[in-house]
Amino acid sequence: MALAHLFDDYWRAAVAFTGFAVLHSVCAHEPFKKALAQITGQFFVDYFWRLIYCGLSYWALYYGIASLHWVRNPQSDIWLIAYPDWLWNTIIFAHLGSIALLYTAFIQSNYLEFLGFKQATEGVKILINGKQSQSDSMELFGTHRLVINGVYRWVRHPMLVGGLLFLLTSGPSLNNIVYTVMYSVYMVIGGYYEEKRMIKVFGQEYRVYQQNVGAYIPRFPRLKTT
Repeated sequence: MALAHLFDDYWRAAVAFTGFAVLHSVCAHEPFKKALAQITGQFFVDYFWRLIYCGLSYWALYYGIASLHWVRNPQSDIWLIAYPDWLWNTIIFAHLGSIALLYTAFIQSNYLEFLGFKQATEGVKILINGKQSQSDSMELFGTHRLVINGVYRWVRHPMLVGGLLFLLTSGPSLNNIVYTVMYSVYMVIGGYYEEKRMIKVFGQEYRVYQQNVGAYIPRFPRLKTT
């Protein structure tokens, strides 16, 4: 009975999150961008698609899914566990660490380029100056350099890890637990296809990176035994 009630409360959010995950992954990959370029032109894809993609993703995640998940189930925002003070202080510290990890990875990824503002600004400049031939020099985000320094020296997907840690250290409500499960599934599946994409783009360079750096958990050098 409890399982049926849980399904009734969250099936809409689960369907919406699944749809978001599929579209979010598909629309970030080169085959989709090439197909879109045949309709809109390569100039639009190179300079304006990233900004639109990020804007739509933000809206879908924080308004569409949020309205089906949290807004529809306010009764499930009550905490299920009362943490002792020492544990709560530890969780707060880890929560702040997740924010720091997200922020660092975001900045290190060149956030203006990551969000598409850099490309859109360049595109507007070209349109104003009438020099559209410069579009040939614009490379798609995530395909022209492999970042392996900073937080990327420890894990290959710091943003996904930071997001999971943020959720795990948030309030232990039923809403948050269910959302964390959905996010975890997306993280594993989405990370798998992102890995395939990165191998396709960077080849052996990324394979070496995979061997040296863990996807979600840091790999520490083993101590030599004598």
